[in-house]
Amino acid sequence: MSQARNLPRGERQAVLERIHEALRCDLALSEGQLMRHYGMVPSEKEAHRVGIFIVRAVLNPSHHANRLMEVRFYTPFLWVSRLGPPLLRHLAGVGEMRHILGARPDVWRTDTHRIHYREQPDAYWYSKLGPIAIEYDAGSYSPALLKRKAETFALRFVGQYWGAPTEKKAEQLRVKLAGFGLEPRFVLAAPWW
Repeated sequence: MSQARNLPRGERQAVLERIHEALRCDLALSEGQLMRHYGMVPSEKEAHRVGIFIVRAVLNPSHHANRLMEVRFYTPFLWVSRLGPPLLRHLAGVGEMRHILGARPDVWRTDTHRIHYREQPDAYWYSKLGPIAIEYDAGSYSPALLKRKAETFALRFVGQYWGAPTEKKAEQLRVKLAGFGLEPRFVLAAPWW
């Protein structure tokens, strides 16, 4: 699976360290994300050696999607490895947003309280402009909840970014959030697989 299998050992180890740093920040990423952003996926032996858990799951790409896909998630935390597939999917979506935005792990904090107050964002980006709320919607938020979150984030943060798993869902979210004053450029398609 890994295109980087032929890397010299030192280079491969350096990529594994970057993956481990990203996973400590993002909490969980999928196999596809590791290939896309790091050019390789740790073997099971490498994952075990560096303390990464591999979780196999079968789930849909978003809340209301009808197709199932088999996915492997990677995490350095035992407690995250025990979360259900929908929560792993959500964490991976938030992690994809970090990668798309180009935020370094040291300026990003993923909320580890997955069951949090409804007005808390999924992650915080401590940008040069100030703290920015990060929210990922896999398609399950009601219009009232979207409104409440967008308005609360506008009061508490210098900005907010929203993400969705597909461009179609992102466009639907752009339309809904535009009604609450959020510009379309702040809604990203962030596929997690």
